[in-house]
Amino acid sequence: MIIVVNGLQQRFLLSTTEGNPAARWIQNRTLIPHVGWPYALALAKTCIEECVRNHPECQAITPYPIGAAPLPTRLIDCSDPGRLRLVETHPGMHGTYVALSYVWGEDQPHQTTEANLSSYMARIDPAILPQTILDAIHVTRALGIDLLWIDGLCIVQDSEKDIHHELSRMRYVYRHAVLTIDASSAARVSEGFLQDRALEPMPNAVLPLLCPPGNPSEQSADGTWVGLIYLVEKWSMIRTRHHSISNGKPTSHTASRGWCLQERLLSTRSLVFTTQTLQLRCHTETHNVGGAGHNGYNDAPQLPDAIFHPDRHLAPGSNEWKGIHSRWWRIVEDYTRRKLSNPSDRLVAISALAEMFAPTLGPDYLAGLWRRTLLTDLFWSCDSPCSLEPTVYHGPSWSWASTDNDVYWHNTWEIGGPFPEMYWHNTPEIETPFAEIVRCTVTPRNKDLPMGPVADASLILRSCLLPCKWVIEKPKPWGDLVAEFPLSLSPFSLPCSLERMLLFFSDVDVALLEETRMWFVPVGYYYGAGILHMRGLVVCRADTDIWHRAEAHSQRDVYRRIGLAELDTSVVAMRRDSTDTLQDSDMHSMLSQLPRVDIELV
Repeated sequence: MIIVVNGLQQRFLLSTTEGNPAARWIQNRTLIPHVGWPYALALAKTCIEECVRNHPECQAITPYPIGAAPLPTRLIDCSDPGRLRLVETHPGMHGTYVALSYVWGEDQPHQTTEANLSSYMARIDPAILPQTILDAIHVTRALGIDLLWIDGLCIVQDSEKDIHHELSRMRYVYRHAVLTIDASSAARVSEGFLQDRALEPMPNAVLPLLCPPGNPSEQSADGTWVGLIYLVEKWSMIRTRHHSISNGKPTSHTASRGWCLQERLLSTRSLVFTTQTLQLRCHTETHNVGGAGHNGYNDAPQLPDAIFHPDRHLAPGSNEWKGIHSRWWRIVEDYTRRKLSNPSDRLVAISALAEMFAPTLGPDYLAGLWRRTLLTDLFWSCDSPCSLEPTVYHGPSWSWASTDNDVYWHNTWEIGGPFPEMYWHNTPEIETPFAEIVRCTVTPRNKDLPMGPVADASLILRSCLLPCKWVIEKPKPWGDLVAEFPLSLSPFSLPCSLERMLLFFSDVDVALLEETRMWFVPVGYYYGAGILHMRGLVVCRADTDIWHRAEAHSQRDVYRRIGLAELDTSVVAMRRDSTDTLQDSDMHSMLSQLPRVDIELV
């Protein structure tokens, strides 16, 4: 609805409540604030059943019919709320269960350990459980389901063997659950998520609506049928429901946690308890339970359909295959912006998603990158610089997993793809690879988690080591620098020197680079906007102990990545008798004459 106020058009969303005389004429409903009340959970159950029965897109990615899914190792039996207990399954057992996605936010003294495992299998006293878990049990029961999976109770938290075994099965826990309860509104496990919500945003106006005669029970005292409609400015709805902050408070706590990303994306459907209302999110749509408007603004995309069907072969390099590769990087970018309580979980907390992508992009997964696209996968950088000398090893320096910072992938351009509901980034096309991959090895820390934490990794590129130093010119918050490239070309065909060649995206604090000896390692050419670009890595010697993981690295010098750099012919000045522009042919000629060496990166 558009209303003109003082000559300015304002858009409003109209809604009313169920049972109001206006409900026959206004389809949109107000948000449900009482998310834990029986009527709200009954509506949610109806929405879930509708999804199960009538959503072909969700049916297509559901691996098992309802009741036929293999059960996880342990589950909480909620059939008798007064006698909760932990049950262990055995191979071949099938059934229906719900999983919980939530934020720990604090220690959980009630968690399952080797000491209390046997007693929990007899009975779990509800009085010891935090409110979020009690709320999840209540919702599970209200939906008519008896079995619930919660990590803190269904994994033996002080058994490394059990943790590794269950983490290796995490992909199936959320894929096979009929529903995931997303406790989005709770910042910590003791908070719970069934509290009544405040009405946000508040209506800008409440107006009477004179309705045609209807149900006599709805007739007002003066013999008319008058309903009430609520007007909320549309931009206010977008801002409140979808921005990360509303009135100074986060709108989703699970959306800020690393572990919760794969729990969300692997789930066929989720019942989301947001800070404003109750939503059902599935592979088909996201909508507010009860019929309140949801415009989908800024909804995160689901996983591509193709990866749910690993038997479907996609030709590497095809548009759909490139779209899936780009989707992986969108997920990595989202993931690195989330928080992890333990930074060493950097790889394991996304490993279940890597397993889903592996049949299409793999098979070889290299600490967050893929062997098939390794040269272009090296083109990531940090949103902000980090410490020059990391003290703990999370992965090789050439992997995004080595940094605790937000990362983004340097794409060449955006194009439309086979997925009309989304934007996707085309893979940067290296028209002429300059570097050659001699060898890349990754040793997992645990054989049961091949896509989890890394014990050691090495990448050997055959390329050039070009000395360089940096000149700060108009520094930007994310550390882009213009490089001075003091390379004399007199031994080659072009008797000149080059300067200001490289645009630098630093992984580290640029203030720490002044005394650091650095090299540029060209990786490959690509054309963008008709200009030849050369991308490569900036490296320094790996002198600290944490980079020498293996007992026997090669005897050659070992380097580590400290940034990404790019050069293009439009910003290179050549000094002969006068300033000129470096042509593409000159670039090829120059670089083709540089000596190649094997460069080991750790």
